[in-house]
Amino acid sequence: MVLNIAALIMLLFVAGFVVYAICLLGALPGRIARQRHHLQAEAITIMGWLGLLTGGIVWAVALVWAFITPKPAPLPSPSREPESTAAN
Repeated sequence: MVLNIAALIMLLFVAGFVVYAICLLGALPGRIARQRHHLQAEAITIMGWLGLLTGGIVWAVALVWAFITPKPAPLPSPSREPESTAAN
């Protein structure tokens, strides 16, 4: 009887640890993206959680995406249009 209770306690402990590890892994890409001030941090967070539901493939993509720093879009250079010389 004592061994059954000890086994049940150990099983609950292991199940709790597994749930904690899954939550930690699901939040990891989003946490990394927020620490790096990524522009798409919310999308990476959602993709990290959805990635766990898809077997981890999308989660790996979210993790890589969190480490990629997006390049800022180049600003358009001011174009100098020739001034009209209609008064010649």
